[in-house]
Amino acid sequence: MAGELSGLLDQARQDAGLSHGELWLRYFELGGMSSALQVEAYLYGALLPSDHDYDVVAHALNERFVELGGNHPVAYSDSQTVTEDEGAES
Repeated sequence: MAGELSGLLDQARQDAGLSHGELWLRYFELGGMSSALQVEAYLYGALLPSDHDYDVVAHALNERFVELGGNHPVAYSDSQTVTEDEGAES
């Protein structure tokens, strides 16, 4: 699961045209408290982010996609939980 999330985040970063540093700066501006190295580790699956850190990274990416005229392609952690719970009920 962590590998899937990290792959999603890094692919979204690339699709948004952001460098690691640019993504970290956006993350930090939104109140993220992890270091640039930790955020990079989230992207590569070397470190599992908390739900809060994941959501801040996702929000930073989604803001960039809106700037580019797109939508919010990166799901937030509560969206993923709801999807997993719904799948369990089926």
